[in-house]
Amino acid sequence: MKKVIQGKELWEVMEQTVNLLCDAVSSTLGPTGNNVLINHWDKSPYITKDGVTIASSIESDNPLENTILEIVKEASLKTDELVGDGTTTTLVLLQSIFNQGIKKIKEGYNAILLKKELEDALKEILKDLEQEKLLPKAHHLLQIAITSANDEKIGRKVFEAYQKMKNMYSIRIQEGSTEEDYFEIKKGYALEIDKISSLYFQKEERLLWKNVKTLVVKGRLENLEEISEIINEVLETKEPLLILAEELEQTVYEEILSLYLTGSQKILALTIPEYASHREGIEEDLIMISTATIKNVEYEKITTKDLGLITELKIEKETITITFKRESIKKHINDLKLQQKKCHNSYEKDFIEQRLSKLEKGVATIYVGGVTKTEIREKIMRYEDALCAIDHARNGVVVGEGVTFLKIKENLEEKNQGFLVLKEAISQPFIKIMDNLGKKAEPIQQQIQKYQYQKVYEYKTDDYENINDTSILDSYDVITTALKNATNIASLLLTTNFLIINEKDKIEKDVL
Repeated sequence: MKKVIQGKELWEVMEQTVNLLCDAVSSTLGPTGNNVLINHWDKSPYITKDGVTIASSIESDNPLENTILEIVKEASLKTDELVGDGTTTTLVLLQSIFNQGIKKIKEGYNAILLKKELEDALKEILKDLEQEKLLPKAHHLLQIAITSANDEKIGRKVFEAYQKMKNMYSIRIQEGSTEEDYFEIKKGYALEIDKISSLYFQKEERLLWKNVKTLVVKGRLENLEEISEIINEVLETKEPLLILAEELEQTVYEEILSLYLTGSQKILALTIPEYASHREGIEEDLIMISTATIKNVEYEKITTKDLGLITELKIEKETITITFKRESIKKHINDLKLQQKKCHNSYEKDFIEQRLSKLEKGVATIYVGGVTKTEIREKIMRYEDALCAIDHARNGVVVGEGVTFLKIKENLEEKNQGFLVLKEAISQPFIKIMDNLGKKAEPIQQQIQKYQYQKVYEYKTDDYENINDTSILDSYDVITTALKNATNIASLLLTTNFLIINEKDKIEKDVL
């Protein structure tokens, strides 16, 4: 069965849905933004002010509303995917652009023309933002982390770890076993794995195996008979064995676990994370580290000559860490650096950076503590936001997004309706931040204008501070990404005049 709505009826549903989602998320914007309590049917309730988490949790039983919700969520999800922060700003901007735009369309303005004008206005604002960008210093990065986490202790902890590791790929965040937060640096190549059977950790939380024979294979390992020569040898010598494969049959897991539990063999089999070229990259690193010979189990014979050796293997519930001598893979590291320089795909370039980080620096793990699971989960989200923000801030920072947008708004020429819409929209983050602070935005804005944007308002002191000494900073990448995604999704909604819902017919059958 199909449902089709259009025109005024569609506009009404879109307005209601956009405002419902954006109001819930925008209440969290700024240093004193509110928390939101979320309850899922399949997990315990938790509290957060993470924009993308809140947006993702909002659903409707109405298929029309739910369809629009998914489109609006795309803006925040895309921002989170690209820069890991700025999701609330994205929805504040989107809400304003959409509400103003739909009002103009109701008054008879052409939606396609408005979309084109919005795109032109966006280009001009992005040029102005480029002029406001500052090259970050260490204290800038610290303030970015604190601002993003909305917590000084968390921000400082992230900054401390980042200063040592130099990029986010070398830093993991996970639940700790104490009430205190702390981090430690572990040398070695770490792989995040789907949960290893808890039966491996009956007596301790982590296992440490030394001189581990290593098998890396392509293809699907369907039974242990395919590697019987290797299994027989390690059973005889009692040497630990790590098997890493693209795919593993469930029976292989069960047989290997049985060997481990009976005490006859230290043996672990895991699938290699990632897919396609990224999996091949990890396989390449593993064979360089262990000197194993990689073969396809589906059509090549696997023998003991294909085994490599790992000096030390640390096994945790979701991670394995391989210790090796960096000197032994120096050429491999240099080859990867050369490959990274030649790479023009940012996604692939980031992945090479991730591999280099593991090979050169190891991994810093921030263990997040707390009294309750709810507290820990909320803090982990803050840590993750701060880590993403500080990493992307390497490309530049701006004085707080609200003030920077206001400055650009003041100088933006009102060329057409699209410029008017976007000019008003970029003032909304500042207004919303002030609203969440319990302050009236207009008098503070007037004072900042009086200072010619050389001073900004600091809520902690209820005073104004010089922009050269301010701690109110945001990542350039975050706010530009937020603005792009907000404009893109809002424009798509504004140029949508029909919504079609295809539903399956419900056929009731008698149960005999």
